[in-house]
Amino acid sequence: MTQIKPEVEKGKLFKISPSGLYEFTQCQSCYWVQYHLGKVSGFPPLLNMALDSILKERYDLFRIDRKFPPEADQLVKEGVTVFRDLEKLNAWRSSANHLEVVNAKVGYMLRGKIDDVFMEADGRLIPADYKSSGYAPKEDKQKYYRYQLAAYAYMFQHAGFPVSDRAYLLHYFITDAHGTVIEIPFSGHVDRVDISGINIENMLRDIVKLLKGPYPGLNPECDNCTFYKDMHELLGKGEKH
Repeated sequence: MTQIKPEVEKGKLFKISPSGLYEFTQCQSCYWVQYHLGKVSGFPPLLNMALDSILKERYDLFRIDRKFPPEADQLVKEGVTVFRDLEKLNAWRSSANHLEVVNAKVGYMLRGKIDDVFMEADGRLIPADYKSSGYAPKEDKQKYYRYQLAAYAYMFQHAGFPVSDRAYLLHYFITDAHGTVIEIPFSGHVDRVDISGINIENMLRDIVKLLKGPYPGLNPECDNCTFYKDMHELLGKGEKH
């Protein structure tokens, strides 16, 4: 069988994003293809990006008075406080360089930007991420982002900050998806995420091992792999036995 191997330069660091860790847990074949050959191009989520910018300004406005927006009052009830160092937070938001973790020995660079940070009463940092969509979040939605949030905690630890074992997703969704008015009302939903027990370091080692190796081949248990079937054939699925 002909194996398809990636071009891996000696000493190369694999650039890994926190947002892609869930995909690795679901299908390593898809993750390999997306990393080495790129994802299928699509339209950028401009509306989501615009709403993220609005939400950052909204939370920062309340941050001045050490408060959360009314829709996030649940945070106060759960003992969470605001992170008041806006200069540092904006640095983490604007550039992935400020939170990157480099491990040249293993061969990876973990880097990403974060939306927001909260605090425990004892000063431990709590990663937070805004999510916006046209519908209320499903009960199992946090599974898609648990590893991403755990990776942010891992990055904070490497930067010398104590971190909590919880994180938060801040969902914003259209209240009436069938409304016809231009002033579209949004609802907010705070979703606490348990990030304890996730070993990001081991996951990163497994990712590097995967990416250094040959293409794993189509995963018969993954429906998404069918999207890469043509690419798989192009890469050499005309395998010689």
